[in-house]
Amino acid sequence: MNKFACLCLAILTGLCAATLAPAQETFRNPALEPEGEFERAFTNARALVIKGDLKAAIKEFQKAASLRNGECPECFWQIGQIYFQMRKYKDAAGALRQALALKPENEDRLNNALGTALYLQGGKAALEEAVAAFKRAIELSEGKVVMAYYNLGHALIKLDRQDEGVEALKTYIELDPKGRNAAEVRAIIANPKMAGERFAPTFSFTSTAGEELSLENLRGKIVLLDFWATWCKPCLAEMPYVKSIWEKYRDDRFIMIGVSLDENPRALESYLKKEGITWPQYYDGKGWNNIVSRLYEVSGIPHTVLIDQDGVIRAVGLRGGSLSSKVGDLLKKLRKQEEAGSKQ
Repeated sequence: MNKFACLCLAILTGLCAATLAPAQETFRNPALEPEGEFERAFTNARALVIKGDLKAAIKEFQKAASLRNGECPECFWQIGQIYFQMRKYKDAAGALRQALALKPENEDRLNNALGTALYLQGGKAALEEAVAAFKRAIELSEGKVVMAYYNLGHALIKLDRQDEGVEALKTYIELDPKGRNAAEVRAIIANPKMAGERFAPTFSFTSTAGEELSLENLRGKIVLLDFWATWCKPCLAEMPYVKSIWEKYRDDRFIMIGVSLDENPRALESYLKKEGITWPQYYDGKGWNNIVSRLYEVSGIPHTVLIDQDGVIRAVGLRGGSLSSKVGDLLKKLRKQEEAGSKQ
């Protein structure tokens, strides 16, 4: 997920163990009666979602559905999204089945979402039902719901049907060769055992020094993302440890990328120069709305994400000696793999 959530839904973009991704579906707005009771309930439910009162929102969407005698697929879809957000996947599947029973226009995408909810429940029976839902999404959309192939591949591999799963993933790559999950899918096709790993969301940028970098192009290296800011006192206190990691491990197998949450470019430039910081820095001037920090759902700094040579997240939030030791362990493992490969 994230796409688990990584990318479970647009509302669930956390780092997840296995990233399935049904695109968030937008229904046509129901034919709302002007100033009617249904409209008030539906609008109030959405407002409650924004406020974060999810349980109350579910009740209001249920009320809205009852006012339409249960004939409101949008209501059940909204309820399903909320249950996804609450990580209540069995309840999400139930709400999506209610929406599907009404035969809405977007039945293909709802099946994709249903399959994701079933996948996240786990268990052989739920996984087999998920496979059926993904196949139904593909059939109804005539292959246009591309993420259904991605999701189907993961589900099949989890059921130990690796050959079928790999074929589904190959179809996904053919249809979306430059998609955000493309690098991950290629890695899984090469080694199906990697299905279910927490792959790092990819991004590309121009560093403050003008260097063009892409996480996908850094495959084969150990990558450390260090989220920080010059206004963050704990970050500055941590900087000597970060420097020591760079000095100890910097070589052609390791790269560190600072992700600055600063808004003032001069403050950042001055600090980098003063401290002699030479590793690449990502900076977009958006502070807490920093694109990469949002992608990785960073809620506090300093924060670190350690990624292995295959693009898999191996550690989150480590600092100081623990972080240094983990970097060393990953590099040692990488060197052993390289040595083993050269002997074959």
